[in-house]
Amino acid sequence: MRLHPLLFTVLLAACASQGPASHPVFFMPQAAAVAPAIPAEDYGTAHPFVLMDSAPDGRWLFACQAREDTNSDGRIEIALGFHGNIVGDALRPYLFLEPGAGIRIGEVLAVAPTGRFLVLVRDRTLWLLDVETRAEKVLASDVTPDTTSPQPLIRASFSRDGLRLLYLRPEGGRPVAVVRDLLQGTERMLDAGRGLLGQALLDPSGQWAVFDVVEDTNADGKESWPREDTTLAPATCRGPVISSSHFGWNGDTPVRRYRRLEGGPLLQGDDILQTMGEGMLRRAPDRSIVLEHANGRRETWVPSSCNGTLVFADAVHEQVVVVCETQPDLGPLELHGARIHQPLGWRMFLPFSGRHIRLSGSDGRLLSLLAASESEPARAVHTVIDLERRTVRGVPLGDVLVSLGPHALLRESVNPVEPDGRWGARLWLWNVETGFPPNVLSEAPDSDLFWAGDTVLIMGKRIDLRAGKVLEDASDEVLALDTQGRVLRPIEPGSPLYGPVRWEPALKAHESQRTR
Repeated sequence: MRLHPLLFTVLLAACASQGPASHPVFFMPQAAAVAPAIPAEDYGTAHPFVLMDSAPDGRWLFACQAREDTNSDGRIEIALGFHGNIVGDALRPYLFLEPGAGIRIGEVLAVAPTGRFLVLVRDRTLWLLDVETRAEKVLASDVTPDTTSPQPLIRASFSRDGLRLLYLRPEGGRPVAVVRDLLQGTERMLDAGRGLLGQALLDPSGQWAVFDVVEDTNADGKESWPREDTTLAPATCRGPVISSSHFGWNGDTPVRRYRRLEGGPLLQGDDILQTMGEGMLRRAPDRSIVLEHANGRRETWVPSSCNGTLVFADAVHEQVVVVCETQPDLGPLELHGARIHQPLGWRMFLPFSGRHIRLSGSDGRLLSLLAASESEPARAVHTVIDLERRTVRGVPLGDVLVSLGPHALLRESVNPVEPDGRWGARLWLWNVETGFPPNVLSEAPDSDLFWAGDTVLIMGKRIDLRAGKVLEDASDEVLALDTQGRVLRPIEPGSPLYGPVRWEPALKAHESQRTR
């Protein structure tokens, strides 16, 4: 899924919370929104174009374009490097709230999960945009966009419901954390404690602020946020990454702190495992795992006899997945909660690594991981835990690409075939709930996955994943998918890195229909 547009209102241009009104900056009147030289449905100009994000409903795009000959070679063109780097002319970020040439910006810091709100930097000003009401709000001034970091610090984040925003604002030359109620328009500052606040993020539940802070841990007389030594290109206007290397960090060592938005002490410590709704999962001295509620009451979830290591905290179903370190090399997987203490019948290799553990769907139901069955303890296979039904199944073939509800798409690699020798893939639809053998949906060269709402587009098929059925065949050269069933394509076929681009039906159109 990709980014989306925002809209109009009269606002100030200097202070974060008050000041004189001024003309709209982003949501111009419709008559002035489209550049005359660009057709009414086209986004961007006829120059190199790299899409970075788009709204779920297609109302806005965030993309980078090279519109100037910055390397003075007489051409405007780009090429993609292996580490996401761009070779050729410089790409600049643009926000498209409607078709046209777009608005030059510095960077996008955060997008609400609903796609309604955007936080971005333009002209050293931090802005909040509301797509539904067309409101634009200045949050802070004297903000410098970060266009050089491979992994920029998190300086703004939204709650899962998109109703709360936590962001960093400069105050006296140092950042402070501010939480904003997006419906009421109210704000208040949150104390992150001593040290330099580097990043702040909002727990998905919207009940906790999480702070990463540095003090002078390397005794060089200054507080320095760690910088990564890597070949990865800067995140702003980064292209596809084929490979990258990491060589460590330089600077002070950050610590993580937590504060409830509704009040309470600032929490920090090695015993803190993870937030869990209004509560906090903590490690007790006897190695049990307890849930500490907002009122201080502690409830043992994982007994000390398990000596459990947290694999996944499932706030939706109020339970945790742990691997019990009761024996060397291979520990049993178990589910625990206030009223749940259930062995899963599978084991995980120790020491535990979280590299292959992920939620495969946006609804938080299916957890994908590598585990070994009781019958074959020496061989780890792809499995899924159905967190709603509390069952485990081995994946029948390939691995889980994406899921929604009980339906999972499996991708199986296919050996190279003549004449081109390219690797291919098979796409299967599997119902995890029934466990019946999966059905093959497509066999084609592997391709990118696009997701919007309940639908996905992969390997030439647009699929309603919640219903578990193919909706239609789709053409290639897709840049994005929206909830209306449209795909974003370049205007000129065979030019995926060049604008302009246009939303079209997913089903492949005749070339004559795609010309201007």
